[in-house]
Amino acid sequence: MSKRQFKSQASSSRVASGAGFGGFGSTSSGSTLSYLTEPPNLSAISDANVVVAFKNLSKKDGTTKSKALEDLRAYVQAHPFELDGGVEDAVLEAWVKFYPRISIDNSRRVRELSHILQFELLKSARKRMEKYIPKIVGSWLGGTYDRDRAVARAANDGTKSFLDTTAKMALFFKRCESPIIDYAQEALGETAQTLSDERTMSADDMQAKYFRVIGSSISLFSNLLGILDKDTILKHQEKYEGILSGNKKLWAFASCEDAFVRRAIDQLMLVCLIKLPAVIESGLELVSHTFIAEALKSSQTTSAFQLLNLLVSLTSKYPEVWTSSYKAKKSPLSRLRTFVEKGSQGGPPDYWTKLGMLVLGLPDGVLPSESDVLLEFLRAFRRGISNREEPRTNAGVAWATYFSIADRFITLLSPEAVQEKLLPEGIFPVFEQYLHPTPSNDSWAIGTNISTLAKGLGLCVSVKGDGKTALKDEWARLEKDFTSKILTSLPEQSKDYNASQTAVIAISHRWFKLLAEVLKADQPDTRDLLVPSSQRIITACLGSMVSRNGKPYSAAATVESALRLTPTAVGSSPETLAAVESFLENELPTLILSPSGPYLVSILNLFRTLPDKKASFESIWQSTIDGLLALPETSSQSQAIAKLIANDAVSKISQENSGLQEFLLHGNAKAIQGNPDARALSEAAITFRSLSSATSAKVLDRVLAALDTRDSGLDGALKSLEFISKSQPGLLNTQSSIHVTLITKLLGLTEISDSTLASRANTLRAIIEKSSGPTDSETPHQSSLVHVVRENLETAGPQSLTIETLVQQASKVIADAPGSPPTAIFPDTRIWSEALLPLLGQAPNPALGVMRPFAGSVFLVTQSSTIPNTRPARDINGYSIPLRMAMYTTALLLHEDLSDLLPEELQVELYYLLALSSELANDQIDLLEDNKLFVSHQDPDAVAEVRQFLINAHEILGDAAGNANFWRDHAGAKQSPQDTSPVVRLLISKLLEASSTNTPFAYYSSKALGGLIQALVSAHGWQNDGSEAWLTKLDILKTSTNNILGASAVLIGLEDSLRSSKMINTLCNRLISDVAGAKAQSEKTLGLLVLLNSVLSVYDEEDLPVANNRLVFAVKQILSWTEDLAVADAQLASEACRALQKLLPAIKDVYGSYWETTFDFCVSIWESNEDAALSNERLPMIGMSLKLYSILQKMADDDNDDLKEAFELSREQACDGLVKLLKLDRSKETQPLEFVDTMLSRQVTKIPADRIKDLTEFYPLVASDFRMVQSAAFDVLHKALPKVQQELSVNVLLDGTTAQLPLELLSLLLNTPSVQDIPDPSEFPSSIRGYLLSWLIVYESYTTASLKVRNDYSELLKTENYIGPLLNFMFVILGHSDADPLNLERARIDSSMIRHYDMWKANDSESNERSMNWLLVNIYYLCLNYTPGLVRTWWFSCDSRQTSLAVDSWTQKFFSPLVVEDTLDEVEKWAANQEPPADDEKDLVIKVSKRSREIFAGYEVDELMMQIVIRFPDNYPLEGVKVEGLNRVAVTEKKWLSWLRNTQGVITFSNGSIIDGLTAFQKNVTGALKGHTECAICYSIIGPDKKTPDKRCQTCNNLFHSNCLYKWFSSSNQSTCPLCRNPFNYGVDTARRRRGEE
Repeated sequence: MSKRQFKSQASSSRVASGAGFGGFGSTSSGSTLSYLTEPPNLSAISDANVVVAFKNLSKKDGTTKSKALEDLRAYVQAHPFELDGGVEDAVLEAWVKFYPRISIDNSRRVRELSHILQFELLKSARKRMEKYIPKIVGSWLGGTYDRDRAVARAANDGTKSFLDTTAKMALFFKRCESPIIDYAQEALGETAQTLSDERTMSADDMQAKYFRVIGSSISLFSNLLGILDKDTILKHQEKYEGILSGNKKLWAFASCEDAFVRRAIDQLMLVCLIKLPAVIESGLELVSHTFIAEALKSSQTTSAFQLLNLLVSLTSKYPEVWTSSYKAKKSPLSRLRTFVEKGSQGGPPDYWTKLGMLVLGLPDGVLPSESDVLLEFLRAFRRGISNREEPRTNAGVAWATYFSIADRFITLLSPEAVQEKLLPEGIFPVFEQYLHPTPSNDSWAIGTNISTLAKGLGLCVSVKGDGKTALKDEWARLEKDFTSKILTSLPEQSKDYNASQTAVIAISHRWFKLLAEVLKADQPDTRDLLVPSSQRIITACLGSMVSRNGKPYSAAATVESALRLTPTAVGSSPETLAAVESFLENELPTLILSPSGPYLVSILNLFRTLPDKKASFESIWQSTIDGLLALPETSSQSQAIAKLIANDAVSKISQENSGLQEFLLHGNAKAIQGNPDARALSEAAITFRSLSSATSAKVLDRVLAALDTRDSGLDGALKSLEFISKSQPGLLNTQSSIHVTLITKLLGLTEISDSTLASRANTLRAIIEKSSGPTDSETPHQSSLVHVVRENLETAGPQSLTIETLVQQASKVIADAPGSPPTAIFPDTRIWSEALLPLLGQAPNPALGVMRPFAGSVFLVTQSSTIPNTRPARDINGYSIPLRMAMYTTALLLHEDLSDLLPEELQVELYYLLALSSELANDQIDLLEDNKLFVSHQDPDAVAEVRQFLINAHEILGDAAGNANFWRDHAGAKQSPQDTSPVVRLLISKLLEASSTNTPFAYYSSKALGGLIQALVSAHGWQNDGSEAWLTKLDILKTSTNNILGASAVLIGLEDSLRSSKMINTLCNRLISDVAGAKAQSEKTLGLLVLLNSVLSVYDEEDLPVANNRLVFAVKQILSWTEDLAVADAQLASEACRALQKLLPAIKDVYGSYWETTFDFCVSIWESNEDAALSNERLPMIGMSLKLYSILQKMADDDNDDLKEAFELSREQACDGLVKLLKLDRSKETQPLEFVDTMLSRQVTKIPADRIKDLTEFYPLVASDFRMVQSAAFDVLHKALPKVQQELSVNVLLDGTTAQLPLELLSLLLNTPSVQDIPDPSEFPSSIRGYLLSWLIVYESYTTASLKVRNDYSELLKTENYIGPLLNFMFVILGHSDADPLNLERARIDSSMIRHYDMWKANDSESNERSMNWLLVNIYYLCLNYTPGLVRTWWFSCDSRQTSLAVDSWTQKFFSPLVVEDTLDEVEKWAANQEPPADDEKDLVIKVSKRSREIFAGYEVDELMMQIVIRFPDNYPLEGVKVEGLNRVAVTEKKWLSWLRNTQGVITFSNGSIIDGLTAFQKNVTGALKGHTECAICYSIIGPDKKTPDKRCQTCNNLFHSNCLYKWFSSSNQSTCPLCRNPFNYGVDTARRRRGEE
């Protein structure tokens, strides 16, 4: 609050509290409502906070007072009556004095809170409050009449809390009668100026407060009179008379500007008429003047009804108020006319009723017998009705009153005046306006109140004498006008033809609606007037249609309106009826296709309803249909027939008409193809049952045939079905074959990509199934669903239903029979097995030999002999039949618990086929193969669904294993309903038997067996009790086994659970011994190694239960095969490496030559590729050798010197071999290849930098399509580049050449990717990754390069415009082009990630999308850091304003602070490491302010500091820095500005280098100051004007400051040189110097 405001408040407070001062004393002491009332004494209140709150009630601000009231309320609530009797008396006394003024405050909230607080005080004080009630009762009860509902409700809540009955309320008013009267009298005595302070309140607010007080006090006073009985009132009659009698001020409120007050005063007068009639009677002249002479002429908006209500009562009791007591100059009728002309003024419809009562009740003499005066009153009445603000809903009541008043006026006039004036001018125009409305006569508009109009018509008919003749003449004129309009309507060729016809139709509707109302009211005279004229009009219309060939359809519409609205008027005249029938018989067939056709059809249907006309109707209908069918096909023909059959009465004769049936069938075919007219015809035929049973069957056949996505009529067929299902659903259930076919077709449509059509088909299916009704357990409905499911499982094609749809239908079948689901809903296992045979006959990819745990088992598989290579059938998604069966079975078993309901044999077969299908699908995904279980691995949706299938299948088999608690026992029976032990035992036996050969079938069976045993052990563990017996009973865990695949599966499934098994211990020793004597050429050696590796997987390296000497023998034997094994037998080499991975660590402490042999063996494998491709056949061998090499590399750190020496000797060859492997071509990134490349990349990244012979061969690898190859190549370059750049910087400096980026690297920057290269936002394609990593290498080249080399690189990038395409691509991917840039905070990319991209971390732990975003963000940061000038150039030239704005704000928020911080750190580092200056120079003083983002550079000259500042903008470096001068010393302004521009330019054009700019500034300063000497007068270089000495003596050549010379000349009164004393030619020197400068 300002001081001025405070003073104003203080002064007003003083005025308000200054009781007894000047003229205010008497006013304040006599009124409780005035703002001048003296404030109470608050000294007796004990709580200081309460005192403050009360004082705040005197403030002017409403918010302050509201807060004070809320504080007081809280205080009162904290002191309830139960606690020490409530609040103290001092608070009550203070409140009583504040309450009257607070309760009328202008703030609504203040008034509401005041009444709430009053109620709280009443609850707190209770009995103690009684003595204060008389002082506040007026304000409290007056609050209940506040115009604000919230305030009134607050006051009412307080009163009703203890006055909860009418009797209590009456008693309370009786006791408080005198205080209420006093309050009302006091309020009426106030003015707006006494209630409000005009110094602090606007005039409008003052007036509003005044009227609120007056209105509430009058309402309270009126209510008091209404509640009290007359005897009680008489006790205080003098007080009442003092207020009411002769009080012009009070009654003048009837015409005041406030509606609330006007309504209150009207109500008061009504009450006084009942309770105090004597008071009113004694002042009738005042009442007449107030309520008639003044109130009627003033605005009565929202109070007009109350005023009328009062005047009706007043006129009834004292009619003289209109005559003898009325003393105004203008007549009372003129005042009433003025009032009526304004309309209801916001009143209800009853306003007009009350007005009629008032006019009809006026005493004699008020209404004159002059027609002009009465007509003027009626005109005013009509203006009131048509007033723009008059609600249209009031029109009916108003016109009814109008006719009542007109009827009264007729009695006052002579018959001649009625006939000549009143009727033609006062009533007839309303009929004209009704039938032929015009805007100029809008005041006569009666709207839709036809019954009122009929009343007016009856009024005219009832007039005696010549008045009736006048009405006949008028009606004859209206009939003639109507007939003329019909006969002269515009021809069809006219552009306004339709408008002309529509206008006539509207007249006909109004005419016959009026006639219908007259007939309904049963007014004989009126009926006799209207019926004949209407019959003549009908006859004229029929003739017009015949003569003009049906073109004036308004004539037909008129006849249709007559038959529809007034059929009795037509039927009552035989002539008219005969004319209509003759017209239909003779003219309808020829006119049916005319514009009048639709109305003629309606006339025909209405003609049928006339008595005894049914037979004639059928004859006319048949002849009309036959005539239409004989015509050529047109759209109008279809429309006419559709209208003719759209009648339930003609359905039977329609079905019997063969020609019509053929036409309807043909129309249905056209409707399916989308013909709109045929569609309407077809729907009409279905709705009104016009199709015979034979035709209906044909229609359904055509609809079903069109339910095909390849059929152009699909949409039409669906529309037909939708309509049939709503109108005639029984047609769809007539035949079961139709029902099954329809369900199948609709299920197929639910799967199409068009979501709208699919939704429609699904809705239709649900409706049709619901309409089929409840059925028994083996109903056609259920069997049809099973048939649909089986058919779609056993065949596959583009139209096959999806798995999801089939599962949904199967679930419905199961739900219908929950206790015994039909086994037919599951696939036929025989068909499933046969469908798998072609796939199980193909040898698995040898690349699987590198994938643990089965690895080399794949090498044992031989190709099956005669398996026909047929092309499998596939659905629209490319899924084969066995895959569809597997996915369906999985989905069904996952959602339906059927394990205890299906036969065990079926469960075994389902689990068996499901496991095989899962293994095949898993291998196809891992190997990226096509045309197997599904068609293509490049379909992301299909791959995602198959992956989900694998998860679900694993879950189902896992659940089965989890419920098999007794899977090793041989008890036959189930232990519980959920027990799957018997099923799992049978499944294990079946898988063991199937894996006993070397076929692909056996291989996949063994993999399924291994997975199943793993799930069993995981769920139940491996108990040793009985384990050996179970293993022995298998009879396959032996060296001579014929089931190596099955044995491997058991060993892999049980794994480390078998470590304590003696049987496996013995097997391991025997296998080691057998290997020690095996030969590479033996056919059994490969199987022996496969089984050995499966046994070795049971143990850790250090836990092998075999003696070391046996292990050494085995190792030596294996290594003895390795000389040419890599070339001779890649599979054996792979398994040999795998065996050595376990055997060598077990003998790591044993010395021998086999260490060297092992390293040589690995290197020989890497160098054994004869071509440049990495084949699937050699992949397992390479992968196992890399794993073996990695193990040996770790072991080389141990104490075995032979191992260390062998490792070092083979190191160089190994590095070359690894690089050679990295450069090999690869076909596709399968999981085996990814596994091998991962191991290879780890080894390549461990190659020391000095072992890399040629870095250029790694650049192309960065662009490889294989991620791990990319990563390895980038890592090598990343580590080697710093050293290379250091050498390059030295060479460039020594040779003076221009540095160049490697051409191999630049070539990678040429192919800029586009957003189309990213098919899925969640992917990070290798091509884009390689491109971005290439840019990372470019900026890695900057990190350790010298400034000269950096500038050369930047110039190269600028010349070839490499960076523009990068930034364009970057900001499309990051969303800037769409004005939605990546939010780095939400993406959790912090400053450390912005500055540095960790490739390996991104590979291992980040999603593809996040990894790409991270890399792009880091590259942009590097662009800003190392090539800001190039980024700035791109930004300025960006074509898209949206993109540039997004980049600007994004850079400013996330990057500029980091770049500025890095730049300031770099400048600080450079400043700290400056070379010492020359003897005649000084250091450039650098100060960095990181908070203000500024660099201060200064150079000291003669104890003064020449200083500039470099300021960074918010969006640096998109906008360049600003160089400004702070302190110019020793140079002219022109040269100083030149230095600033030069520094700015160097920074701008040297790729934004701040250091280059500072160096340039330093060179300018030192160069300019070099050779300057001190002034011989002041002995300073810099003078007071901050310039160097520039005035040279021509004799001694000494320099002086100009200011110093001036002082010298002034003090010595001479113009001689201070040193040589010769005359000093100042002007000549200056001129020469200026010429020199020029």
